[in-house]
Amino acid sequence: MEVMMNREQRRAARRAKPPRRGAGHIQMPVNMRFSAEEETWMMLAPTQGANTFLDGTADRDIWNSVMGRINFALILNDNHFNEGWSDLHAGRLVMREVREIGIATGSWSMTNEQHGVVMTALTLANQMQKMCTRRELRDAMTDMMGQLEYNKQSDAIKDKLDART
Repeated sequence: MEVMMNREQRRAARRAKPPRRGAGHIQMPVNMRFSAEEETWMMLAPTQGANTFLDGTADRDIWNSVMGRINFALILNDNHFNEGWSDLHAGRLVMREVREIGIATGSWSMTNEQHGVVMTALTLANQMQKMCTRRELRDAMTDMMGQLEYNKQSDAIKDKLDART
């Protein structure tokens, strides 16, 4: 005996099916939709965070914000620009030094010279963001998230290999 379903019941039955590739493949999309004020905030937050390194009130979260912005700019530079790589790379190296000192001493700070290098990298990041379309920004963000996921998987494999020894 065949069950008769109305239109709403058929739609509900179709929706109730599990995803085709399994639950692990469902991801939130990366959307770059923001207003002019939000775009300004995206540029100001890492810049203001970099200023807190001068007075020694920064922490690891601020370091992650500034470093993420520089990494994002490096990906934009690789994809769409041919200049400024050395300044961005110098900013990344300075931030790595700050991290090493911050982990060792617990004080997250930098010198005026280091701050100047980081601010140059952040200024370039802001200029690149203004010159790119939202689609280009989304693609760069997706690339960055993919690299982070690759690094997490690589670290997990290394940890498993280290556990065996």
